[in-house]
Amino acid sequence: MKKERIKVQLYNKTYKEIDMSDFTEIPEELFSNRNDIISVWLPDGVKKIDANAFENCVRLSEIFFPKTLRVIESEAFRNCINLKKPEISEKVDVDTTAFVGCNL
Repeated sequence: MKKERIKVQLYNKTYKEIDMSDFTEIPEELFSNRNDIISVWLPDGVKKIDANAFENCVRLSEIFFPKTLRVIESEAFRNCINLKKPEISEKVDVDTTAFVGCNL
């Protein structure tokens, strides 16, 4: 069985893939304060994005959520000032502060 991966595009136009293994959630502060990430694709299987997971990723402009996503916690995308409004399913419980500081 092929393992799912998180796909990340960096500012220098390179791509990184992170082995999902047992990631059903994106841990708190996993990608916070990274100014080189411009887009992220989360694979099916991710159910939760923890608080501050992408905080201060100022160049992040796109994030693609899987159909399995159910929760986005507080300030998960705080100060992601270049983030374009992502498509979020009605099934996802989004904290009211999840996108604070974003220009959505």
